[in-house]
Amino acid sequence: MPLILCHSPKGGVGTSFIAAQLAIRLAHQGHDVAAVDFTYQDALKLCFGLLPTQTLMEMGEATNDSMVVSGVELLSAYNLSRDPQFREILMRPGQSPFDGDKLFIADVAAGDRETKELLLPHAMLHICTILPRPGSLAALTKVQPGTPAVDLPRTVFVLNQLDDTHRLSRHSHVFIRELFGEKLVGTVRRDEGVNEAAAMFEPIAKFAPASVALTDLSKLAVAIEARCGLVQAQGDQP
Repeated sequence: MPLILCHSPKGGVGTSFIAAQLAIRLAHQGHDVAAVDFTYQDALKLCFGLLPTQTLMEMGEATNDSMVVSGVELLSAYNLSRDPQFREILMRPGQSPFDGDKLFIADVAAGDRETKELLLPHAMLHICTILPRPGSLAALTKVQPGTPAVDLPRTVFVLNQLDDTHRLSRHSHVFIRELFGEKLVGTVRRDEGVNEAAAMFEPIAKFAPASVALTDLSKLAVAIEARCGLVQAQGDQP
């Protein structure tokens, strides 16, 4: 199931940013990657340096006019996720619209739990982005209501906007590390260059190539590759 699902129960934690940057780095590592925006906000493309007025091809459309940025095919799927036929396909056992060699990175809005639950059985990994802040940490009980977050077999966590100069951030990092252990697959340090790049509609790698966040994101991509078995699969190719 070549789908990586990016969803957090708390909005504003950087889920779209993590999804976009992960897609870019996996593409740079030789994978055929598509980033799919399932959100109404249509914000995933902004993390690739595109303008709000630029439209993406709908997933499933038969056309050769796909948009590829930084080696990643960009697709929109919010309308598709509301299509009864597509939802029926997602609910059929043994069938998946994500079969094939392409690796899909899905960005799902925090409030759209229904789409998240429909996509989860098709995902080899669910990435939940959190911040070192009380509101985000409190939402951990909502990752999968009724099941402790640490017991979710396909869910891993990324701690975003870590700032070791702030005591709460440091202590939150220690708490999350002790709580999740190896399920905390990466931390991304806070860097104003990330927000500045977004404000300028520029990719962070171009706008702030010395950003510490880029180093952390590269390490995250390597960790996700290993967790999903993508390194072995890629190495098996002639």
